[in-house]
Amino acid sequence: MTDEATESIEASATDHTDETAGNRKDPGLTSSRRTFLGAMASAGTIGAGLSAATGTAAAGVPTPRLHTEGRWIRDPAGNDVTLRGMAPADPGFYRQYHPKSFEEVLEWATDTDRGWHPNIVRLPCTQDSIDALGLETYVTEVLRPAVDLLAARDVYALVDFHLIRPYTQDATETYNEENDDDLAPIDDVMTTFWDRVAPEFAEDEHVIYELFNEPTQPAMYGDDAGAFQAWRDAAQPWVDLVREHAPETPIIIGSPRWTSVTHMAPEYPFDGENLIYAAHIYPDNGPPADFDQWYGEPATEVPVVVTEFGWEPTGGSVDQGTTSGWGEPFREWVEGYENMGWISWCFDDSWEPAFFESPDAGANEPWTLKDDADQMGGYIKTWLEATKDQGIPESAIDDDVAPPVPSGLEVTRSTEISVEIAWNAVTDEGEAGLSHYNVYVDGERRGQVIDGTATTVDGLEPASTYEVGVSAVDSAGNESNQTTTVAETIATDAGQSAFVEHELPGRIQAEDFDEGGQGIAYYDTGSTNEAGADYRETGVDIGTAVESGYNVGYTETGEWLEYTVTVESGGSYEATVRVANGADSGGDLRIEVDRAEVATQNVWPTGGWENFEEIRVGEVDIPEGEHVIRIVVETSGWNFDWIEFTGGDGGGEDVTPPTAPSNLSVTTTTPSSAEIAWDAATDEGGSGLDHYAVYVDGSLDQQVPTGTTSATIADLAAETSYEIGVSAVDGAGNESESVTVDVTTDAGDDTTPPTVPGDLSVDGTTATSIDVAWSGASDAGTGVDAYAVYVDGSRDQAVKAGTTTATIDSLSAVTTYEVGVSAIDGAGNESATATVEATTDQSDDGEDDEDDESPADALVVNDYDGDPSWSSNRNDLGKWCGAGSFQNGTAGGGAVEDGALVLEYDNAGWFVEQVQQDVSDYSTVVLRVSGANGGEESEFLFDMGGARDLLANLTDDSITTSVTDVAIDMESAGIDPSGGGLSIRLNFWQGGASTLEIEEIRLE
Repeated sequence: MTDEATESIEASATDHTDETAGNRKDPGLTSSRRTFLGAMASAGTIGAGLSAATGTAAAGVPTPRLHTEGRWIRDPAGNDVTLRGMAPADPGFYRQYHPKSFEEVLEWATDTDRGWHPNIVRLPCTQDSIDALGLETYVTEVLRPAVDLLAARDVYALVDFHLIRPYTQDATETYNEENDDDLAPIDDVMTTFWDRVAPEFAEDEHVIYELFNEPTQPAMYGDDAGAFQAWRDAAQPWVDLVREHAPETPIIIGSPRWTSVTHMAPEYPFDGENLIYAAHIYPDNGPPADFDQWYGEPATEVPVVVTEFGWEPTGGSVDQGTTSGWGEPFREWVEGYENMGWISWCFDDSWEPAFFESPDAGANEPWTLKDDADQMGGYIKTWLEATKDQGIPESAIDDDVAPPVPSGLEVTRSTEISVEIAWNAVTDEGEAGLSHYNVYVDGERRGQVIDGTATTVDGLEPASTYEVGVSAVDSAGNESNQTTTVAETIATDAGQSAFVEHELPGRIQAEDFDEGGQGIAYYDTGSTNEAGADYRETGVDIGTAVESGYNVGYTETGEWLEYTVTVESGGSYEATVRVANGADSGGDLRIEVDRAEVATQNVWPTGGWENFEEIRVGEVDIPEGEHVIRIVVETSGWNFDWIEFTGGDGGGEDVTPPTAPSNLSVTTTTPSSAEIAWDAATDEGGSGLDHYAVYVDGSLDQQVPTGTTSATIADLAAETSYEIGVSAVDGAGNESESVTVDVTTDAGDDTTPPTVPGDLSVDGTTATSIDVAWSGASDAGTGVDAYAVYVDGSRDQAVKAGTTTATIDSLSAVTTYEVGVSAIDGAGNESATATVEATTDQSDDGEDDEDDESPADALVVNDYDGDPSWSSNRNDLGKWCGAGSFQNGTAGGGAVEDGALVLEYDNAGWFVEQVQQDVSDYSTVVLRVSGANGGEESEFLFDMGGARDLLANLTDDSITTSVTDVAIDMESAGIDPSGGGLSIRLNFWQGGASTLEIEEIRLE
């Protein structure tokens, strides 16, 4: 979570996400393209029932174009503006994974009737959503509607490109290599996004851009100035690109180490106008006294907005905190800077730290605000309400005339529970301009239509009459009178009857659609059954299915099937469909209840027309009583087996376990594993089969998803008997009895070691090393895996198979050693050892190794002898040390090999050894060092006590391919030895590429 270097105050960055282009705390739901419409209150569907998003009052502050003056954010009249608000999850996340729509969430977040009073809402746009939906779809169907909705709610929209990843290409390539990832080139990602997004909202005065959420690497811990300048060098072209497309839109700019180097902005500002600097702060940063110099002090010189902060009493290492312990001190701190804005994280139930909680693991309904004394959600709500009138912009519009009343309101379509309406557009002649239309049902406002002049009002009762009204609202908040019309819902069709009595919760087989014929119970584009199954007389294409008997196939766009159902208890049900798609692209289905759309679901390719998969659609609300469910082929190209509705608020609980799996058998054994297979179980309890549980000697070994009826049990002992059991588990957690089978693993079949390596010889020697070579060994069993190299009988190193040379380092001069080499196979068998003797050379000064020891009065900073270890981030002074962005070592942190710190660099890398004491008694810094090429002193910066220059400009010595001392005279170099915060820092972003080995750093 937090980088290991954070023990240093200079490395106080907080990594509160995985370093990927992905989401913060993504709950990991199965990806699908799902849109829930039943509770929306925007242009599309207006809920007439008690929908959470309907009938809301907007936050309602003026939103003129903002600009910066010095350290202040100001409106056109010159008033100081303080931005305060919150961020939901990525709007695309709601589009794909959540039962709530992003429209519903944004309306909730800006609903003053519910007590929410933000003047800005941050819209985090993740690369995951963009990749899943496509950039054009994301902008037009997700981001543009969200921005427009916030405009209608009179709230600023912060469009945040929510990247969390390296910000240079070198760091990206290093990250990809170390993490086996494939992050796209960073410049391509940034230019593609902002080339599309920046011009899209350039004319929207209520929009602000956030360039790059959290740049991560190069972090360059210990070199804050270098890190910020590296970031500025990378990001200035992106700032210029945005400014080219959007000359007046304010831009918020982050910083390296997950936006934690804000304090460098005053000293190294970006070029451009209307620039604001971001800060991200969590309890892991400590109390305000610990982080003020990093995030507060820069606000005395430049505009700063904390675009992320939050806490959670039961959170992890980054966000664990309480309102009294961290939230209230944070508020006191941030309000101490009159020009500092804040945006809290996160108005959601699953992206942590979250304002809300919901059933199970989140990404669910209903939402309950976390409002206990030490929780964040309720505290932010009261904070926003208390400050709602402070630091808000002044309206630049002088308009008190309402738009004209809309005309031509008519009902264009009626169903049992909804009506579609349309009206003529109006033109607002005032200065403000038209903002949106309000829609009313029986005099009560039920929602807004932001774009267009048509919508669907749903949640109505069959065979009922309503008065529906529409008014026009301008951007100054002036509202016209309503135009009204009478709307009547239709009665349930009397010519339709159930083929099978369906009760919910429960499963509906596709072939069991209602009686009534074409146009009443179903619609099929053909007149005959092309699938050919002899199940019932119909033109619907019913075919056979291996597991459930029948399915409906040959689907064409526009076809539909209806099922009369009886709902035992009204409430929220989870819908799951079983479908197959053998095409190369996905299709789409739509679910309607009494002909009102409640959900759509993408049916992705499953690899074959008979390869059925269960897809979770999500939660749908179905009232108690009799209803008609319609399954519509929105886009053709899939086969339909069944739909299942589970759950429900009260009643219908599934307590029936599935049947037990049958015909469990062992198909294959090895010395360490067994493969098993069984026949599928079935579940009639209503919740549906969820998975299989596999046991080994009575203990759970693994879970196998539904649709798979085989498993491999690994990590077993050879020639050992085990009892393997398999049970079936349904969606309600009911588990069947376990069926068992006995299995005995095979005997281990490789106990023979490889042959002894041949022709071992000495290839070369120096005063400190010996090179050896040998001919490869052979192994008739598992094959040669590695070679072990010994020095005087002790293992020195291992060499991978295929390599037949080795260098033994860190030896004493003029000393004879016995070098041995053995071969090891894949089963761990080791051959006898071949040996050879070799004597090291005399050292360059004619003396032996003892002369290389540090002077007795030297202060050793680090000798890399393993005590303390490099991984402990502690040196011989007990101070912090570390490195990063190198080509070797864990997380690019270099590696200690044979008593030397090895740093492989390619125009990247940082290194720090803290001294943190007065060293006035010493006059010289000595690096005992060697380089792969020689001359490396011209390829990195040396930084200590006020001296910061290429090492070559601070010493008369040179780095060679042999170990030598490079001395820096502190007085000549301009190093102040008296400072208590001294550190020795090396910066390798100077264009060179080589390997540096540091055996010791000391002061003399």
